[in-house]
Amino acid sequence: MRDGDGWTMIDCSYGAPTQRELIETVWAKVLAGRPITQLIVTHFHPDHAGGSGWIAEKWGLRPRMSQGEWLTANLAVLNRNTDNVESRGTFYRRHGLSEARIQRFLQGVVLYSDGVTLPKSHKRMRGGDFVTIGPDRWQVIIGEGHSPEHVSLYCAERKILIAGDQILPSITTNVSTWHVEPEFDAVGAFLKTCKTFLDVLDPDTLILPSHRKPFRNVQHRLRQLASHHAIRLNVILDKAGAETCAGDLIDVMFTPGLDGHQVGFAMGEAIAHLNHLMTLGHMQLVETPDTVRYRRISAQDAQVLPHFE
Repeated sequence: MRDGDGWTMIDCSYGAPTQRELIETVWAKVLAGRPITQLIVTHFHPDHAGGSGWIAEKWGLRPRMSQGEWLTANLAVLNRNTDNVESRGTFYRRHGLSEARIQRFLQGVVLYSDGVTLPKSHKRMRGGDFVTIGPDRWQVIIGEGHSPEHVSLYCAERKILIAGDQILPSITTNVSTWHVEPEFDAVGAFLKTCKTFLDVLDPDTLILPSHRKPFRNVQHRLRQLASHHAIRLNVILDKAGAETCAGDLIDVMFTPGLDGHQVGFAMGEAIAHLNHLMTLGHMQLVETPDTVRYRRISAQDAQVLPHFE
């Protein structure tokens, strides 16, 4: 984005050499000799923060991001926190994932550190802050559910939201629970963020997502997302019987044939939806040292309604 005599860059792509070459090709075509003077990172995932260390060093920048994303990135790049593969495998095993799929996950998961370099410091962004880019002021909106403190930027005057991964068209954001916070209701947190957007955004806002194409009619899309999660929650209730576990739900919630990396996302989503059913009073956690299961406590005909309509 044009920013005075330079440019603001938002997100960094994956950090491997091939992606660096592509970014430098783009810079050569669009920067017109002006420097990158500000770097904003929406969240810590490798396709967004991966090249942040290299870009910061190249342009002499201190990237702006939320502290939750900064800290999680620095733990993940050390193969700790959310990216500790062995701990994730143990977590999924306790949640009922078959040994064959455990091995597929362990052999196929892509390490965070494979595609990420991080800068030595950051400038913190908080919800409610305003960031100036050129003549415009952009409000920082913090989202949860997809990542710890995801940053989206809203310019009310121009009716534009730089959404990152919080609102995507046609595909749905991965909403997972991780082993470092095993009872976290990620679905509830994500839906709460959707409601925040519904309350804050002008109905005519243009959404610039990080994946797929820009779109309008954001209120319709937010209601679609609420309905999508309600449908998935009801599928779980219909298939769960008296008691279930996340491993039992993989083939219920997802198309068969997931690769190892996708198995991790699928388990995170299944656990997140089960935890939301606990929040709603439909399920009860039944935990032993070796297993984690969820027992139905609501009436068999009980259903989940969309979070908002």
